[in-house]
Amino acid sequence: MRDLGYRWGSARPTDGPPRINVHWATLQLPPSLIDYVLVHELAHLREINHTPEFWSIVDRLMPGYETQRQPSPP
Repeated sequence: MRDLGYRWGSARPTDGPPRINVHWATLQLPPSLIDYVLVHELAHLREINHTPEFWSIVDRLMPGYETQRQPSPP
């Protein structure tokens, strides 16, 4: 948990052990949005960019993710 400014989360799949950071304000979101933020960042551990493969990973982990995709930044 950290203050990530305008981002809900970040992921670093390289340069040492994989790391996911989540904005502290994420915990104030509804549980379904928290799930989406975590799934989104986990998918970045496999695919760094928002490519079709990235969205395929998100969809496999969270079918129907499109309904959660637009939370307002903290």
